Amino acid sequence: MKTVQVPPLSRDTRGLKLFPIFTLLGWLLIGFAILAAILIVAPTASGYWGANAKEARDAAALGSALLGQLSTLAFWSKFLPPLLFLGVASFIVGIALEFGSIPAILDRRAALLKQALPLMGSS
Repeated sequence: MKTVQVPPLSRDTRGLKLFPIFTLLGWLLIGFAILAAILIVAPTASGYWGANAKEARDAAALGSALLGQLSTLAFWSKFLPPLLFLGVASFIVGIALEFGSIPAILDRRAALLKQALPLMGSS
């Protein structure tokens, strides 16, 4: 009985080696953005808008804790959306790399099946 040798993965399937990196990076960036929103932005926003009247916020002196909370909210509101977008984009790139390598794998398996098919009938 003859056997068919299966060659190692070629360069056409390098997406299979890279897609876990991009998908995990995407999940990490998305997770960090969500955790920062829950642990930093939400308590700061509730302390700034919930615990202080508008008059106290408007009359806050330079260097006060209220202005510190406002600067924290301003920073994270500018930083989180691009970070979240980068995470989603990285995740989608990982999925595209994975799906892009499927035709090369199927072509290789079809070639191997064509080699093995004549061997299956002769026993």
